[in-house]
Amino acid sequence: MIAKITNTKFIKEWHSEKWDKTYYTHLIEYDGKMAKYDSLSKNQTNFITGQEAEFEEEIKQGDKGEYIKIKPVRSFKKNSGYSRAVKKEQSRYSGFADSYVKDLIGEGVLLPEKTDEDIEHNELVMITWKKYSREIFEHMVEMDQSLES
Repeated sequence: MIAKITNTKFIKEWHSEKWDKTYYTHLIEYDGKMAKYDSLSKNQTNFITGQEAEFEEEIKQGDKGEYIKIKPVRSFKKNSGYSRAVKKEQSRYSGFADSYVKDLIGEGVLLPEKTDEDIEHNELVMITWKKYSREIFEHMVEMDQSLES
């Protein structure tokens, strides 16, 4: 959800024994609603009065009844550890793909593209390969999910 923040107010500080961290609870007002937001910073910067913010809402049950808890939607930073790990995996897979194509040419499955027939043959091979690799992938995902449940 995206909404314009109309007011923010720090309300309390508390320590989580489970995570061994201090959290700062803020009251965030938007679209006529009031929600709680727990931050690791007393001077949180995710919800600024007068600015739009993207966040997720969750209804929680407390001692005094139901309340809304929000958390910002995180987009991964370009140079974060996560994106570096993704790039590392991508480079690994591109190396596998290059090696696999070399093997397909060596085995005569893919042909050096000298004629229109060679190009057409290779396109049919790739269409077939993509179709079946997708089906095998989906089957493996289903198997993984059945093992988890």
